[in-house]
Amino acid sequence: MSPNSQGGDPPGGRPSGRPGKRRAIIDAARHVFLRNGFTDTSVDAIAAEAGVSKQTIYNHFGDKKSLFTAVIETAQRDATQESETRFAKEFKESGDLDRDLRAAARLWVELLVAADINALRRVILAEQVRHPELAAEWARPRSGFEGALAERIEQQVRQGVLDVPDIALAAHQLVVLTAQEAAQQSGLGGRVLSPAEIGKIVDDGVDMWLRCYRTRP
Repeated sequence: MSPNSQGGDPPGGRPSGRPGKRRAIIDAARHVFLRNGFTDTSVDAIAAEAGVSKQTIYNHFGDKKSLFTAVIETAQRDATQESETRFAKEFKESGDLDRDLRAAARLWVELLVAADINALRRVILAEQVRHPELAAEWARPRSGFEGALAERIEQQVRQGVLDVPDIALAAHQLVVLTAQEAAQQSGLGGRVLSPAEIGKIVDDGVDMWLRCYRTRP
């Protein structure tokens, strides 16, 4: 049956209002994709989970791949928004550069090894041979956290504390040395890292980063 042959939302469907309906479909799709994987998930299953018709899903997203892309974008945006909120609240310019960088890196590590993020990453890795474009979508940079971190690094450069030729690159490198290392050590979420393990990853990454960029006397 073609998408256009479906009717509207069934009576009593959960989503109401266009923005709320779109987000409800994305949330339902994330649950089904995490449970079944991308290939084995049908639009019918997502529609049943969301309490909407298949036509509504096609109207909002066009096809399953576009819906999965929306799931990726939403998961990353939610993590970024949470990190920015916590960054503004917890990252204080104490005058202690070591302390501030470790606090920021630990915050980002904890968010990136969260269960849902890692579970979604594993789904993408499982599909990368058949659908490499999904992995490319996941890897596309979106992190507002790196932008906020870059602003703090730039302040330290102006004060002569750091010598950083490429500020955006340096911010990304700190994330790679800490958050991405934590993701690898956790087996992409297959194992929960202890606070001590996260602390060591953060300390090792920040130490290496500072050895590279701290201004020499």
